Amino acid sequence: MTTAEQHSTTPRTALVTGATSGIGREVALQLAELGWRVIAVGRDREALAHLAEASALITPRAADLLTGDLAALVPDRVDALVHAAGISPSTRVEDTANADWERVFALNVTAGAALVRNALPALRDARGTVVLVNSGAGTAARPRNAPYAASKHALRALANGLRAEEEENGVRVSTVYPGPTDTPMFGGDVDRRELIRPSSVARAVVMAITASEDVQLTDIHVRPRRELTW
Repeated sequence: MTTAEQHSTTPRTALVTGATSGIGREVALQLAELGWRVIAVGRDREALAHLAEASALITPRAADLLTGDLAALVPDRVDALVHAAGISPSTRVEDTANADWERVFALNVTAGAALVRNALPALRDARGTVVLVNSGAGTAARPRNAPYAASKHALRALANGLRAEEEENGVRVSTVYPGPTDTPMFGGDVDRRELIRPSSVARAVVMAITASEDVQLTDIHVRPRRELTW
């Protein structure tokens, strides 16, 4: 059976990291609602089990992106890869050890790059889409978030370089930049009712994945209705 024939008989498949909570979880749910098969990757086995209960189309894969076999996570068919996993330590540059810098970059950037590398053959066959979930910190840094912001600037560069390289192969690459979002990662002392809902960011991710075949949505900025100060 040719690749084209296989694609005509199997559901579209997305690989989503950070799927146990926040934006990644909402992306998995929304894609499943659209009939996609979702490989949901995360570390929390219990949270993954609850997620899988929501849809038979969601396949949970418990893995640590820092130590696990990333190649083993990639299915034969990949129409979309969403890297939503990340960590955001609140720390000053003077207090951040080398090991902490390395851990932030390893999860936020290197793991995403490694997954993309392993999935590229399947993404090319499917003329698929890569979505890297970035942050407002990917365009501007604030006090006590330099490691996170630096990693997100690097993730932005990864997306731009990958897009230029894979254009000839038909792979689309999108970056989504959420503003302050009501996820476990965001610990700011603000009224959480004013934060962006994870489901709203997920809709932007899904929009990039399901966009018409003649376009790619390169950079999507998702901001709250009222900009916050904290």
